[in-house]
Amino acid sequence: MREFSARTRAANMARMAQGRFDVLVIGGGITGTGIALDAAARGLRVALVEKDDFASGTSGRSSRMIHGGLRYLERYDVGLVHEALRERKILRRLAPHLIRPLPVILPADSPREAARYRLGLTAYGLLTAGRNIGSHRPVSGEQVRAAAQGLRGTLRGYRYFECQGDDARLTIEVARAAQGYGALLANHVRARRLLGGARVTGAAVTDEISGERFEIRAAVTVNAAGVWADQVRALAAAGGGQRRLVPSKGVHLVFAPGAVRTTVALFVPSAAGDGHFVFIVPWEDRVYAGTTDTAYGGDLDCPGVGEPDRGYILDTVARDFPGVTGRDVVASWAGLRPLLSGGQGDAATYDLSRKHAIAEDPPGLLTIAGGKLTTYRAMAEDLVDRLARDRPAGRCRTRDIPLGLHGSARAASRLAVERARRLGLAPAAGTRLVRCYGDDWPEAIAMIGADRSLGEPAVDGLPVLRVELELARSREMAITGEDVFVRRTRLTTRDASVPVPAG
Repeated sequence: MREFSARTRAANMARMAQGRFDVLVIGGGITGTGIALDAAARGLRVALVEKDDFASGTSGRSSRMIHGGLRYLERYDVGLVHEALRERKILRRLAPHLIRPLPVILPADSPREAARYRLGLTAYGLLTAGRNIGSHRPVSGEQVRAAAQGLRGTLRGYRYFECQGDDARLTIEVARAAQGYGALLANHVRARRLLGGARVTGAAVTDEISGERFEIRAAVTVNAAGVWADQVRALAAAGGGQRRLVPSKGVHLVFAPGAVRTTVALFVPSAAGDGHFVFIVPWEDRVYAGTTDTAYGGDLDCPGVGEPDRGYILDTVARDFPGVTGRDVVASWAGLRPLLSGGQGDAATYDLSRKHAIAEDPPGLLTIAGGKLTTYRAMAEDLVDRLARDRPAGRCRTRDIPLGLHGSARAASRLAVERARRLGLAPAAGTRLVRCYGDDWPEAIAMIGADRSLGEPAVDGLPVLRVELELARSREMAITGEDVFVRRTRLTTRDASVPVPAG
C-alpha cells in the first residue's frame, strides 16, 4: 500500500521549497489532481498545493453522478454529451470499484410526458452507440412502483442508465496516482501571492497547519482553483483581469433509512414547476436528492443549505413520496459549480454552459474553469497538451492509468467477502473495503486481523469501519478530523449529528 500521509506531505513541502518545477498546480479538486497526474505521467516535474483539503470544494459536494449529460440535449449541446459519454466509459474501466452503473427511471404521468421522454432517450441512444451501459426501455406503472415503493401513482415510465461514484474518493485516487508518478502534492497549503512581475513564475505559499511560509518556483503555474479561480488570478502582480466565473449553488438532502424507498434513481420534475428536474438517488441504506441550480454571491468557502434550498428539494420528494417530511432529513450538503459567465448577462445559471475553457492571463498562469466531474480527465489532457507545446513532454497516458484497482471489482469483492468472513465480519464489510480502497483491501483486512477492534463500526449504526479512520490518515493524507469524517469516510453526510473530532 502506497503511503500518502502527513509524513508524505511534510517531505513533499520540503522538496517543493528546494526545487524548481515544470508545473505548479494550485487547486486540489478533481481538475487539479487530474492535471497533476497527466503532467507527471508525461515526465514533467509537478507540484500541487490545495488551500484546504483535496475535494473540499465542488469535487466533494457534487451529485456523485458520472453521467452522460442527457439533460444537455435540451440545449442541443451534442458535443458535451458526446464528450461525457466517452469519458464515462473510460472512467468505468479505470476505476470499476468507484464508478458503478445506476438504473434511472423517468416516471411519466401523461402520454405527453412519455412521448417527450421517448424522443429524448432515442436521440441519447443514438449518441451512446458503443458507449452505453444498457439500452433504455419503457416500463409499466407496476414496474415503476415495484422499483420505487411508496411512489405516488404513475402511468408508466422509461428506464435508462447513468453511473454513480463518490466524487471525493475519486479525487483521492487521482491524487494518489499522481504522487505515484512523481508529482508532489500537499493539502492545507494556501497560495498567498503569485511570484514574478509581468510573467508568473510560481507562488508564495503558507502551510495552514504549521504557519510555515515558503516559495515554489515553476515554469508554468496552473490555476485549477474552481470557484476560487478569479481570486487566484487576482494574486498576480499584473492583476487578475475581468471576472470570468458565476458560482452556482447546488444543494442535496439525505434521507433516513426507509424514509424514501427506492432501489433505482428517479429523475423527476421539480415541484416548483420551473422546468428543472431533481434526482432521487439510493445510496447504501439511505437516499439523497438534489439538486438546486441558483446563482450564488456569498462566502465561497461556506455555502449553506438555506430554507428555500431545503424546501425546493423536500417539496419535490414529498410530492412523489407522500408522508416524507423534514424530520426524515438526516444530513445535507451544498456545493458550488464554477460556471463560465460567457458574457450572457443575467442568464440563469441553469442555462450557462458546462464546458470548460483555458486562458493564459497573465503570462505564465494558465487558468482552467468550467467543466464537469465526468469530463475532468479530458479537461486535464486539454490543458497539459497546451502547456506541453513549449517543453518536452510525452503523450497523454491517462486513458490507461488505473485509479486504485487493477482488474475486476467483482472478482476482488468475492475474495474480500471470503476473507472478511474468516475474521467474523459481515460480507458487506468485504464488499465495502473493495469499493472504497480497491487494490488495498487486503492490507485493510490484514490490519483488522492484527487488531480486531478495527473491524468494529467507527460510529454505531453506520457502515464505516474503524480501520477506515486509520487508512484515511496513512493512505489518503487526511490531516484534520474534518478531512476524515467529512470527505474520506462521509460519516457526516450519512448523519449530520456525528461529531467531528478536532485535529
